[in-house]
Amino acid sequence: MRGLLRVAPMRPALLAVALLMFTRATPPARAGGAEPLRITIECHSSGRTKACPAFLRGFVDETPLMLASPRAAAQVVLYVSAVGIANDDRLHLRFVGDVRGAPASIELDVDLDTRADDDTQRGQLRPAFLRGVALFVAALHPDAVAIELTVPTADAVAPTSTTPWGVALSLSGFGSWTRNYQSGNAYGNLGLSRVAVDSRLSLNVGANGGLSRSPPVGGVSFDENHWGLSASGSYEHHLNGCYSYEVRSSLWRDDPHGQFRYGWHVGAGVEWDRYPSDEPRGNVLAVAYNVGYRVEGYNFRNVLGERFAHYPTHSLGAAASVRKDKVSFNVSVDVTAEVFHPDRRYTLSASPGIEIQLGDHVDLSLDGSITRRELPAFLIPEDDPQAIGRAEYAEPTSIYGSVSVRLHWDATNGARNNRFSSL
Repeated sequence: MRGLLRVAPMRPALLAVALLMFTRATPPARAGGAEPLRITIECHSSGRTKACPAFLRGFVDETPLMLASPRAAAQVVLYVSAVGIANDDRLHLRFVGDVRGAPASIELDVDLDTRADDDTQRGQLRPAFLRGVALFVAALHPDAVAIELTVPTADAVAPTSTTPWGVALSLSGFGSWTRNYQSGNAYGNLGLSRVAVDSRLSLNVGANGGLSRSPPVGGVSFDENHWGLSASGSYEHHLNGCYSYEVRSSLWRDDPHGQFRYGWHVGAGVEWDRYPSDEPRGNVLAVAYNVGYRVEGYNFRNVLGERFAHYPTHSLGAAASVRKDKVSFNVSVDVTAEVFHPDRRYTLSASPGIEIQLGDHVDLSLDGSITRRELPAFLIPEDDPQAIGRAEYAEPTSIYGSVSVRLHWDATNGARNNRFSSL
């Protein structure tokens, strides 16, 4: 049963909270001047349905007991995150409130069938939302909430047939056409995976290709044709709750104007994780060390006179993505280098980001990345404009950054109006 909440300390599966219902009529408490519960919905990850915010906002609007409110005036903030499980989305609902007589926070999970119609999804989500918000409403309007306990039927908790295997085929493309300029690109990927609680297997093959056409400049054509092929495989296994290992291998090939005639990499690594892989809020804190071996064939000779190279590599990386209601922080850092000649081939990269709700009316977002790389320079012929135009891989430094500040004083009447918002 989706959204089932078991009650302790009774015998296992004996009692369950089946429904927490609001009376549809205006509660008597409203006549005495009590206000509705002011609630705001924050979608940290929406998933594949319209649950957040559309369905949840609909539940708020359908009763006079609640009022959609901006964050500055809200008594309860509902944080929502989604994780895909086959055709279902598992939504984690975290209610954080400041209401006398109600708990500071309530957390629960509910599964939604992403292939079902809207009414079915709303039916799956509504009981979970009511269970979470009921204690906050009851603190303001005690007579408005009814609680019923029932014994679940035997098939309510029966396990369903599942499989850890998955197959995915992705095909995409885009293009444009005018009288003098044309372009088109296509991508394809076939993947086979097996995901279990303590292991993961992944196999992928992919291809891409494209072309562009434009008028020549000074008798030099800038027409371009490009393509690439790739294949990869990896296997990960948990050693315990904190440590895991992975082995992987990949192959790739570029067209004659790209960097590689061919390439192959094989490697293995060990990772330490602070949080479990199914942490409901999506928090990540991990450090990994990897060793590997690369074999590369180049389309153009480099300054060392090489058209072919092979060498061992190792890397150290760290990643963190931690969210606590109003603050989200993420960062990834990676150092990769050739083992015996680290000054010849290396890559240093860092990508930090933070989102903060500063008080009730200010939101701040900072994102950035910087990459520094070194590799033997390639001697690209000056009469090959396609190769010159695609040589960004040889640039030693790349930097990206963004800053966003939003000041807002939002309407407090809870009204919705979507006219002309999509046109």
